[in-house]
Amino acid sequence: MNTLDNEHYREKGWAVVEGLFGAAECEALIRHMSDLQAGKKTLEGFAPRESGDWNRTHNQHWYDAEARKWLIAPALYEPLRQCLYDEPEGIQTMYFWVGSEQGRHQDQYYLPGCMSAWIALVDIDEENGTIWVQSGSHKGRLLKKEDFAERGEFFEWDYNKAVDELFRRNDLPEEVVRVRCGDVVFFDGVLVHRGGPIGQPGSFRHVLANHYIGHSFAPWPHVRWPRISFDGSERFTG
Repeated sequence: MNTLDNEHYREKGWAVVEGLFGAAECEALIRHMSDLQAGKKTLEGFAPRESGDWNRTHNQHWYDAEARKWLIAPALYEPLRQCLYDEPEGIQTMYFWVGSEQGRHQDQYYLPGCMSAWIALVDIDEENGTIWVQSGSHKGRLLKKEDFAERGEFFEWDYNKAVDELFRRNDLPEEVVRVRCGDVVFFDGVLVHRGGPIGQPGSFRHVLANHYIGHSFAPWPHVRWPRISFDGSERFTG
């Protein structure tokens, strides 16, 4: 469906909005990022990369108008507002050329109060390394920094192993997310998820992962990060 299934989002912690972006829009962003990676295009702030360096980018919207345009694309506004019950503010972008195979984690451990809009720029499934989610886990516990401090429950634990233990305790099934070019996966920042294995090594999985917080969210720790509204204005909170 091309509107947010609010009931699914509240119950499962994630929902897909199909066809939110057109194929031509997706292809244009892929071309932009591929030209940057290959050095065919230069951009102040984007460091030159070695051939074959497919590591994700972080916060490219700070210096790239194209990335900022995608962060506050009008099509994202209403689903985000429904999920947050608040005016959305963009706070992070990450571009993936390939699947991450990242271990289980919760985005709010790194970005308190956040949720994600995970934009598929190509068709994505188990072959090129989609995400796996533990549906319903957003209703459970969020691991926080204090859990790993002295006297915390997971003191001296590896973070991903601690999330694996949380996953076990949640005792909920894990689901694979399959999407098409232009679909967007909206998910809660407490949802336990991971980057799945790449069934076809060497395949590309172009994704833009944006993160947002609500305008009223006050305890934002990254005080030097701009909070960007959908009207293009930005502010900082301390």
